[in-house]
Amino acid sequence: MRDLSEIERPPELTDGAVRLRAPREGDRAAAMVALNDDATTRFLDRLPKPYTNEDFDEWLEASVAAWAEEKTAHWHIADAGDDAYVGGAALMITAENASAELGCNVAPAARGRGVSAAALRLVRDWAFDDLGLERLEASVDADNIASQRLALALGMRREGLVRGFVELQGHRRDHVLFGMLASDPRDPIVPLPEPGLGDGFVVVRPFAPDDAPAVAAACQDPLIQERCYFVPSPYALADAEEFIAEARRALVAGTEAQCAICAVGGSAGAGRATGGARPGVPFAAGELLGAIDLMAYPEREAAETGYWIKREARGCGVATAALRLMIDFAFEQVGVERLELMTETHNLPSKRLAEKLGFRREGVARAYLASRGERDRDLVDPAHGRIDQILFALLRPEWEALAGRS
Repeated sequence: MRDLSEIERPPELTDGAVRLRAPREGDRAAAMVALNDDATTRFLDRLPKPYTNEDFDEWLEASVAAWAEEKTAHWHIADAGDDAYVGGAALMITAENASAELGCNVAPAARGRGVSAAALRLVRDWAFDDLGLERLEASVDADNIASQRLALALGMRREGLVRGFVELQGHRRDHVLFGMLASDPRDPIVPLPEPGLGDGFVVVRPFAPDDAPAVAAACQDPLIQERCYFVPSPYALADAEEFIAEARRALVAGTEAQCAICAVGGSAGAGRATGGARPGVPFAAGELLGAIDLMAYPEREAAETGYWIKREARGCGVATAALRLMIDFAFEQVGVERLELMTETHNLPSKRLAEKLGFRREGVARAYLASRGERDRDLVDPAHGRIDQILFALLRPEWEALAGRS
């Protein structure tokens, strides 16, 4: 590792689009807006709330001393064209370990433009190529999905979940630890593509926090509570909020794509899109109709899918449309060789749909699930007191033949 005492101050870095430079007085107004933004303050445990002019004064002074005293580099991110403030970046070095932690925030007006990724690529490359560091880390709130995607875009690997890592606004928060070695490839990591699927009738997309009330309303249905093993009964708004939070975490972790099935709007295209939808069944644009997931098993190039449809949307071709979209997503974008679907032995509609879409029944997994109590009395294998499941599977050659790709 390079002798850090040789470096008087962190250098300016630029890629022609963004510029990393020293913080300055002229950044005050823009920084005050950015550092009081709710999306910024939600996940930054060290940021004063509210962020005041006095805090900015202290920051200007501390940012100058941080390199000399702690070997922490602070930059403001500026637009390379007009030098306007768009955020901040940091590299906190632990010299004895030849490692450092990355940090970044971006002003609201600059989000969605790739500013944070561009800035941290510059910091990453300086840390490895100039300073000779051996390891970079990023510690990200488990619910900060955007920052987790940023770490993956830099080529950082998810290394684990650190429970109760920091206290934020009176609550202990879990953090995801990302790490990168100097010898690692610097290409972006995409553990599981983010679904954005549609056929003109339904859209299949990741769940968003705003979906919680609609999920809670749909899951009041006793049939969903009966057939979906992991749906609590009774079902509350808090259950929906937890379900969506876990779904968002699992997608960025690359283990599962748990998605909302939503209406495109109206019923005009329903019959054409699904071949089996009833005409004249109205759905509002964006209305939640159900859920569908894809559980990845990369070690065997396989995945499992499952779904539920709310009461008002059954019999309209929604399940058929959504499952077709998920099948194509699994084989085309995820690249699986085998797709599995499991259903309870008495669930005739799901069995018929699986066979209609090309899945083959491979057998009964006896006593596959633990009994959920009295409401499972008709589903339980009496010999074991557990729930049997039928296993269906669709293989890539079969999908290709059905889709006319062979």
